[in-house]
Amino acid sequence: MKHLLTFSLLFFILSCSSVQNEQAFEPNSIEIPVSTINYDSMTNWYFHPNQPFNFLETYDLDIAVIDENLNISSNIEISNNATTNTGIDVFWVHPTHLDNPSTDPSTVSIDNQDTNFIGLSILAQGALLAKYGRFYAPKYRQATPASFLSPFHTEEERAAGLLEAYSDIKASFQNYLDNHNNGNKIILAGHSQGSFLLAMLVRDLFDTNPELREKLVTAALGGMGYVYSSDTSTLGGWWQNIGLCKVTTECGCVHFWRSYENDLAIPEPNSTFPSYSETLKKIGLVFRTTEENNDTFFQDNLVFNTQSSPLRYITPGIQYSFSNGANFVAFDNMYTARFKRESTIKTGLAIDYIANFTDQRPNELENIVSLSSFEVGDYHIKDYHIYIWTLMQQIDDKINTCL
Repeated sequence: MKHLLTFSLLFFILSCSSVQNEQAFEPNSIEIPVSTINYDSMTNWYFHPNQPFNFLETYDLDIAVIDENLNISSNIEISNNATTNTGIDVFWVHPTHLDNPSTDPSTVSIDNQDTNFIGLSILAQGALLAKYGRFYAPKYRQATPASFLSPFHTEEERAAGLLEAYSDIKASFQNYLDNHNNGNKIILAGHSQGSFLLAMLVRDLFDTNPELREKLVTAALGGMGYVYSSDTSTLGGWWQNIGLCKVTTECGCVHFWRSYENDLAIPEPNSTFPSYSETLKKIGLVFRTTEENNDTFFQDNLVFNTQSSPLRYITPGIQYSFSNGANFVAFDNMYTARFKRESTIKTGLAIDYIANFTDQRPNELENIVSLSSFEVGDYHIKDYHIYIWTLMQQIDDKINTCL
């Protein structure tokens, strides 16, 4: 099996075809292009309530809690509202899943992506959010990793790849907003590239629009990069008017987290990320670029503060024989988490493995095969499994209090 270049975990063993025909860009006259994807067509959505066949609609979201002897100690029932109008909609953007992409900033056409694999990974990471209401997940032309990470290209060249990917996300969201929202509240959620693109959407459409901000339950931007500000308000960085949630019951705010091994140093920020891009700022997709000498970086610390506390780790269960067919399993008393700050710009969610030596459950955070762009102890590919239960607890608080 060929190596998959991805910002998320390989949850299932799949054969992947080679990706060809990446689209290159000229750095001149950069602006947000017009998307060429027709989002009226249900074939351009991984999941959409109006699809004639929606696999997520019948997907069992219940979670089997597995003890250290590989027995099911309890079951957590999660209702599936993927096609039910609850008054809340979920808009999910998947992370990078590409096989052998170009080393230049560019995008890869939908036809040259492994859409079967991506659909499964959306189930693994985001399906539990269908608890809250109708679930929308668009296909899009993914930007190559060089668009985020390459130090060998100019900032304008990197921005060009991101802008074409963003044009699809904006077009798909606008299609949803114009034709399907009908006044519903909105949960934005994604991981890695998906979160970067949603961060741009938040700035572009929500940040200066009070009506849309009123619709926003939360933007759950796992593994995006950084939330930064010159003061503790967390405002005035990527977004002018939207910051991190200050209490779990607050709506219209951002949840951001990035996960690392507790005992290892948090890596330095990557200055090729979109928050540093003057081009994206000029276009209106970033309010103010990152200034490391003046800014402090932040992430969620409402549930996990500086003291370690138990973490409920949730992972796809169908890959394990002990799951008894459950699509999701939870491991309790296996990890702890804490908010860790090493400097004004080095902060993260620090994860510690605490299970005793007799515990038979697999330690999924051990010996993770990381991409070359990630350092040892960077749990980025597991961000959503690490935090999804905590995220859902906070969304429950919001729905019960501010909606």
